[in-house]
Amino acid sequence: MFRPCFILLALLPAIGLLQAQTRNVPVEKWPWFETQTAHFNIYSCGGVQDTYRLAGCLEQFCRAYSILAGKDAIASPPTVVIAFPDHDTMKPFLPLYNGQPGNIAGFFTRGSDENLIVLSLPSPDDPGMDVIFHEYAHLLFRHNDQAWPIWLKEGMAEIYSTFQTQVGYVVIARPIEHHLETLASEPMMPLHDLFAVTYDSPQYNEASRQGVFYAESWLLTHYLMAGDNPIIRARFAQYTGLLRQGQWPEQAFTNALGVSLQVMQNALERYAKAGKIEPITLKLSADLSSAVPVKTWPVTPVEILFRLGDEQLRIGREDTALAWFNHARQLAPASPLPYEGLGLLASQCTNSSEAVAELQQALQRGSTSFLVHYIYAREQYHLTSHGGDIYTPLQDDLAGEISGELNKSIELMPSFAPAHELLGFFEMVQGRNLGLAEDQLNAAIALEPENTAYIYTLAQVQVRNNEPDAARRTLQPLLLPNADARVRADAQELESKLNPAN
Repeated sequence: MFRPCFILLALLPAIGLLQAQTRNVPVEKWPWFETQTAHFNIYSCGGVQDTYRLAGCLEQFCRAYSILAGKDAIASPPTVVIAFPDHDTMKPFLPLYNGQPGNIAGFFTRGSDENLIVLSLPSPDDPGMDVIFHEYAHLLFRHNDQAWPIWLKEGMAEIYSTFQTQVGYVVIARPIEHHLETLASEPMMPLHDLFAVTYDSPQYNEASRQGVFYAESWLLTHYLMAGDNPIIRARFAQYTGLLRQGQWPEQAFTNALGVSLQVMQNALERYAKAGKIEPITLKLSADLSSAVPVKTWPVTPVEILFRLGDEQLRIGREDTALAWFNHARQLAPASPLPYEGLGLLASQCTNSSEAVAELQQALQRGSTSFLVHYIYAREQYHLTSHGGDIYTPLQDDLAGEISGELNKSIELMPSFAPAHELLGFFEMVQGRNLGLAEDQLNAAIALEPENTAYIYTLAQVQVRNNEPDAARRTLQPLLLPNADARVRADAQELESKLNPAN
């Protein structure tokens, strides 16, 4: 188990009263505090020591990933964690399934501006971090999003969901009992069917079928990474490369491993029956037990109202988000936070005029949010469009304001890819500085290499800048047989303009 130690840089004595406080008041009136580490901002109204334990656990996972990935590590946007003291307190803030809060221990949502983790605080005896580690692994492996089939994405996330640390080592791929029980009681899917699962498939979306899909995805990934066949383990490393070359998942699988799906199906069934699921132990080049610096301070009432509203907004509960933001405005009308929330809500509801008005109020009240500057510029720009997606060059005053807001967003958060992408697109339309447009789009792609829209826009800029060879090279990954059909069709149309019929 992990054994984090902490340097407490700031800790207010009043926070220590949390555990003793009577919980008969609304959750927003509880004493909330923020704990900040190198990679996480944790908002909690629970126990201080439990929050520190959570912070140490998350930082160890992040550190271990960085050490193991090395130069291939993927940068992540800021991660906000909202940690409730127990499941009952968290329940009103869970995503809805069939109109009711989901029966889940916690969840993770990914965004270009920030990631969000919501959970109840783990106890020392039952950290309960498997769901969070699973979802966080999706984020860290997102550079493979366009290549990996869903079974491998989910299987790999399950492998990392069992993350534990020991002195000098990390252990992953530990046995998952509920998957083993599922596989012992239900027949496996044929691998052909497993490979055909998409995000729209019943096997992925229906709770009654998710068990076998997740269990078999985990088992297959485990066999490929840690199974009893060393030849298969060695050949598995070739799979991602063949996928990136454009081979379909089944084709790349059989080519990489040198076996048919039926042979692999038989081997997988034998592996499940044998029940010898050995974990993977990885030696680390650095010590994870070093101190985790933290800073802790109380959160103002208006900020927690904003945070709770923002959480609801990110899970699609716009009605309750509106209530939180309006409450914040009543409490602190001079603060920029309520107007930030209302502007983001209007933007999510595709009301550009209202979004611009609310965000302008936030900026006038001193907002320093990179997201506010970006959304304000994006919605202003959207109001100038023709038919929603057709843009023409703007006059200098408005163009200067939009580009200025985008540059301010980038200044505040250089790793925010959407601001780079929109500034690149904006400069392409303005036609004044196509070199700057290319630079901004290359920056966006470096930050989010899995985003095919950025790649397509870069190719458009290169076409306008009379760089047909560069455009062809840029379009290549979008033209592969296993690329998304709509993306491939757009890329083919753009490529056809580079090769006019004689």
